[in-house]
Amino acid sequence: MLLDQKKLFFYYFFILICLSAVLFSNPFLRYPYDMIHHLIVIDDIYAALTTSTEKLVGIWSNNIYIMIPTGEYEEVALSRARYIWHYAWATVFNIAGIDSAQMILRAKIIHIVQIYLTLFSIYFFSKVAIRNVFKTIDALTLKWLSLWSVIIWLSIFATFSGAYHQVWIMWYSVNYQITLPLFWHITALTLVLLLEDTSWKKKLFFIVQIIIISRFMLQAHSMEFMYYLMHVFIFSLVFIDKLIFLFKKYIYLLLPIVFTVWYFMKNYQTENSAIFNYLSLEKLPELYEKILREGNILLHGYNRASGTVNELMYFIGLLSIVALSHILWRTLKNDTQVIHTRILIYLTLTSLFVLIPLYQFSGGLFAVITKTMVVNRLYYSSSLFILLPIMIYYIINTYGLRLKTINIVLALILFCVTIFSKHNDTLNHNYYKNIQSIKYSFIERRIGFNLSKKQIAIIGKILNMYESNRKDEREIFYYARADIAFVIKYIYKKNVYWKGRRVNPDFKKHYEESKHNPDYKHILFEIPKNFPEYRPYS
Repeated sequence: MLLDQKKLFFYYFFILICLSAVLFSNPFLRYPYDMIHHLIVIDDIYAALTTSTEKLVGIWSNNIYIMIPTGEYEEVALSRARYIWHYAWATVFNIAGIDSAQMILRAKIIHIVQIYLTLFSIYFFSKVAIRNVFKTIDALTLKWLSLWSVIIWLSIFATFSGAYHQVWIMWYSVNYQITLPLFWHITALTLVLLLEDTSWKKKLFFIVQIIIISRFMLQAHSMEFMYYLMHVFIFSLVFIDKLIFLFKKYIYLLLPIVFTVWYFMKNYQTENSAIFNYLSLEKLPELYEKILREGNILLHGYNRASGTVNELMYFIGLLSIVALSHILWRTLKNDTQVIHTRILIYLTLTSLFVLIPLYQFSGGLFAVITKTMVVNRLYYSSSLFILLPIMIYYIINTYGLRLKTINIVLALILFCVTIFSKHNDTLNHNYYKNIQSIKYSFIERRIGFNLSKKQIAIIGKILNMYESNRKDEREIFYYARADIAFVIKYIYKKNVYWKGRRVNPDFKKHYEESKHNPDYKHILFEIPKNFPEYRPYS
């Protein structure tokens, strides 16, 4: 008993260290990447909530009144309904009194909160899936395997953009695509409802969660709801007999649920799929040609395989083939199995979603269903990350070895794959880059905003100096390079020549053209000598 308590204490101590480490990580905030857009929109909506402004408009979007940017400075890049995420965070900052001057703090808060939500969602899905795969598994082993699944998920999925290669959580910690972990959460809830015996109160609570979260996902970013339907479809194929039984038993509940989901999909999704334009017999040849055409585009780099497919994916795939072959062999021999085979089949089939962007027809099909430029995100719908802990536990448990051995083996696998990836360029060192991305999240100057907090404060002091030296009542209009102009406009709320985050204009030329305009006192911001050079997307 005492030994078990020590093991449990060590587990929770390790969890505490991991959760505490998140507090010391930093959001990716390089200007002018997309997370800057999200911070701008949150700030615009925050301004509308706190002061009267003509730069925002309010709309009724799916029964929720939200405010969106007009596009005067920052383009309205998303469909209007998606700004529900920005509106929610602007409301939080309004209530908390975290103003525009603390924009970097806002990013840090969003980053930490959404990482915690992500970790919980992945852990919850992993725990539900693993405890249903194995017929008997002790609680502590289940906890460790679920934790390893989270660690693998954090390190296995990544992509690149511009000069940066980042794991998923670093690209999207300040982003409305929190819908991805929410997808894993409602998938776990669905598995509980379909596979486990729970009280009607819990079932009702889980169903309400699924409906509310689905509603949010369909509005904020509906692609993740498609992932959910893909998982439900695969589960339905594997457990068709069980679903027929449940349908007959609970038809009075299932029909309203199905109708509710259909209603949300029809009325609240923000984008319509192009595939509905081809669903007729005479258009099927045209659909086939379009699928092949879009798939060919994906295979020429737009599936981002060169930055996503990594060594750990290959290792998990090969190990799974070996382990599944052994399971099949034992099944054919009618040996006693320690696993529920059908649940493992479901997880194996959904892990194959990682292959969808890699083949012409499958990638092209989903390009028509969604959009060509987002098919690469289908990698993230894969349950591949959970197979490694399951297979290792299955193999080691066959020989009756202890939990300590399982943890050591999993740690050694990740370490060895990292070393292999570092010294082998077959897959562009991708897994090693993923690990580096996690490492750099703790080094603010590697991934934080282009200017340090100290340098932002220096900008404020320089602005105060310009203000104090003003000799007339005219407002000052500043001209500065893009990253400094962003700070002047959004943190210090001063007039500055700025034409959106994607634009890097010749501010010196515009200063020369405008300096004789008598309406303002025009000042060319003098950049301190110790400030870093600014190169967009670098």
